[in-house]
Amino acid sequence: MNPFAKMLDSWLATGARLRVNGEDVAAEMVVGQACAVAEQLRSLGVDHTSHVATFMNTGTEALAVWFGSAMVGCLEVPLNTNYRGDLLGYLLRDSGVEVVFCDAELLGTLTESLPGTSVRHVLVAGDVPEHDGDRPVIGLAAGSRGESAEFGRWCSKTSSGVVLYTSGTTGPSKGVHHSQESCVELARAVARLNGYGSEDTLLNFFPLYHQNARYTGVGAALASGAGFQLDRQFSSSRFWDICRAGRVTAFNYLGSVLGMILKTSQDLDDREARDHSVRLAWGAGAPREVWAPFESRFGVSITEVYGLTEAPMATVNRSVDRSPVGSAGRESDLFHVQVVRSDGEPAAPGEVGQIRLRPKRSNIFMRGYLGRDADTVAATRDLWFHTGDAGWLSEDGDLFFADRLKDAIRRKGENISAWEIESVLLSHPDVVECAVYAVRPADAEEDEVMAAMVLRPDADGAAVVAAVEHRLPRYAVPRFVRVLPALPRTPTQKVEKGMLRATGLDGEVIDRAAATAGRAPKPGGAMHRKAGE
Repeated sequence: MNPFAKMLDSWLATGARLRVNGEDVAAEMVVGQACAVAEQLRSLGVDHTSHVATFMNTGTEALAVWFGSAMVGCLEVPLNTNYRGDLLGYLLRDSGVEVVFCDAELLGTLTESLPGTSVRHVLVAGDVPEHDGDRPVIGLAAGSRGESAEFGRWCSKTSSGVVLYTSGTTGPSKGVHHSQESCVELARAVARLNGYGSEDTLLNFFPLYHQNARYTGVGAALASGAGFQLDRQFSSSRFWDICRAGRVTAFNYLGSVLGMILKTSQDLDDREARDHSVRLAWGAGAPREVWAPFESRFGVSITEVYGLTEAPMATVNRSVDRSPVGSAGRESDLFHVQVVRSDGEPAAPGEVGQIRLRPKRSNIFMRGYLGRDADTVAATRDLWFHTGDAGWLSEDGDLFFADRLKDAIRRKGENISAWEIESVLLSHPDVVECAVYAVRPADAEEDEVMAAMVLRPDADGAAVVAAVEHRLPRYAVPRFVRVLPALPRTPTQKVEKGMLRATGLDGEVIDRAAATAGRAPKPGGAMHRKAGE
């Protein structure tokens, strides 16, 4: 068996609990359907040389498709279900997938993006609608508990791994190619670090196209024999009720999640705030001001890490460690960490520079960017992986994240490509030029998307965004719009986004959310905080 299949087989033998979208599910049932999926893939000629994508929301079928694809050993390509139009079509073409699994509710979105791709078969979970396209649409194979006994029959000895698309920065999104071995090693490393075992139940509410949900969530449960709960959506107001119902002992977070839970739990008294079984929160981006109050109020330990899709869990900061609150901690067992100046020389303690990483073991770093050898070489020069993130190291070796050197935006748990939004906006005939970047309103806990645009005479900025928003992921649609006579540029004609960010929300800015809600936009100045403040 390949590494993931072995891990799945071992987990199945533990009889661990599984809960999906609030409902208890028999693990044997999911694995039985995974076996049926594996058989279905084999009948279509899929093997370890094939590229197979999933375009599915969190559910038992999505789990079965993931497990079945991993058993066959094909190159798995989980796609962001928020993508559509040209952006989705690009991912399908770039990954070279021949088979796509999708939910029935997403079939229309997928079909619109299929022209020009190499997709031969579409397999649909749910009711299969009538389809007049030029590619056969097949219903997803159903399985049963009994088929799980045939598990070993469908498992390939080899695997091509997985491709996880990370947000593009100055260009289109790149596919990060990991081996199955590196994914399994990450899952085991997270399980070891957090001390997970058969008595644990892990909660994850991030989508299955994320490394977070796949390998540091579900994978960590599989590696440790723990139960796991997957929810399609995160609810801060019902969070503790959900944890009590599922007997959750640990959960994964990103960014503003902890702050949202803390804010919506203000009415709980001290007894109610600790009326749960959660012992650990694991993730990245915990705000410094939230960290200590969260641990103190709820009795939950926080484990903060820093890493990227290419190089996960590079540093670790646990409550039992000596690293200060607010830092990403010290280098983990997986990576060496260094901060360098622009000339490539190591930065002094406290000096901000680019973070770069080097793996300590063979099976943890990515294989490379799919089909992009030049990008892989550029990112891994000097035998280091150059992250494009800025930070600094303390005298004791604690890493503090400063900012993204890369032109990406973080919102709703997603890395958003400014380049991709700009490319969609520029396709509108009224847009002469544009620049997309992050801003943060004074009362917000995460970034919002701003689009600064130069328009043709008499064009309307809000109307332009409304006209193209159906082609963007919902979380990437700009909330704020600024119309300018010209974009600020450097002497070499590069757009000075730093200058745009510095103006924050001052001046004439259209707040599309306020307009949609029927409210007048708030003025700039004291009503708003500039990005980074």
